[in-house]
Amino acid sequence: MKKTTKIIIVLLIVIIAGITVVTSMKHAADGPSEVSAEKAAMAYAEAIDYQYENPAVIYEFMTDDFRKVMDKSEFIRAFKKERSYPYLTPLFINYDRVELNEDGTTGTAYYSQAARLPGMVYEVGLVYEDSNWHIKDFDDFLDGSYLDKFDTVTYDLKSYFDTEYPEDEETESGTE
Repeated sequence: MKKTTKIIIVLLIVIIAGITVVTSMKHAADGPSEVSAEKAAMAYAEAIDYQYENPAVIYEFMTDDFRKVMDKSEFIRAFKKERSYPYLTPLFINYDRVELNEDGTTGTAYYSQAARLPGMVYEVGLVYEDSNWHIKDFDDFLDGSYLDKFDTVTYDLKSYFDTEYPEDEETESGTE
């Protein structure tokens, strides 16, 4: 198979997956509900677990406040850098439950985290805005504090992990 054909196939898969994830977030007709929050939380886990090579898909889940501070290209760079840290276990999360606050428009999604230590829990905030549930996560990207852990790395990360992601227009621009 030619390289161009492979690239086109990969792009189509990424586009279809992105459309599926974004579509699954659309719950405008339902309004904020526990069911729609659960669907969004499960879609977020799906994006984290299987779309990590296309951070633009994950960015679409972020809150408006987050997106006002960090644009998509900055998020993509930060996400790729974060995932290159050698001591991180793969960020693979399994949906557990959602707990909504009394107002019904905010809450917390709980996930079990695939890790070396049993019982690790990953929590993210949920915010209902613009007729969709959005995720409050990766706040350490906004202030740059996620970079602190890299100060203690004394060797080349490329010797441990493949830190290269497919470079294509969809990944960089985030167009689906």
